[in-house]
Amino acid sequence: MRLLCGLLLLGTAAAAQSDYPRLHDVVGVASNDVLNVRAGPGASHPIVGELAYDSRAVEVIRVEGNWGLVNVHELPGWTSLRYLAPRVDGDIGNVPRLICGGTEPFWDIDIRPGQSATVKTPVNYEVGDTFSVGLMKRAYNPLEKWVLQGGAGARDLSVVVVKAYCDNGMSDNEYGFDATVIVTGTDGYVLSGCCELAD
Repeated sequence: MRLLCGLLLLGTAAAAQSDYPRLHDVVGVASNDVLNVRAGPGASHPIVGELAYDSRAVEVIRVEGNWGLVNVHELPGWTSLRYLAPRVDGDIGNVPRLICGGTEPFWDIDIRPGQSATVKTPVNYEVGDTFSVGLMKRAYNPLEKWVLQGGAGARDLSVVVVKAYCDNGMSDNEYGFDATVIVTGTDGYVLSGCCELAD
């Protein structure tokens, strides 16, 4: 019986871990206070940043115990999950916005699933290429992959997002999604980088 209970608890923990990255809102912090972000998952670690008492759409990348890894001012850090409420629509399949980017070349894409996606590269950074896009769709396989497709005239856009550790080479931030952006048609291109959930 103890073994069965232990296995059930492990399964619950694994399921909870698989829910990340996810957006959260800061809760339970007084309006004259801040939520500390620490160098490690515990109150004994030094403070490396802070979140405002009313911060919204904070992306928790992964968890360790009761602590969540977040990015603050181009630096990853840990904050107590006691003060972070997960959003119902805070997972990759439901968020209103996804922002991805990378280097060599420097680029970014601002995705609003079901609406539009704008890709900016050094060639067109002021205006960007804007595509009408559908919703994020899950591609079921051993790796968790999500696909977004769209178009603009004779050009097509495909974005493949994999739930995996990612380093974009631009900051010390840690990301929970790796992305490949493919534009086909006139002056097509392929880009690789990292994504974060947004509001």
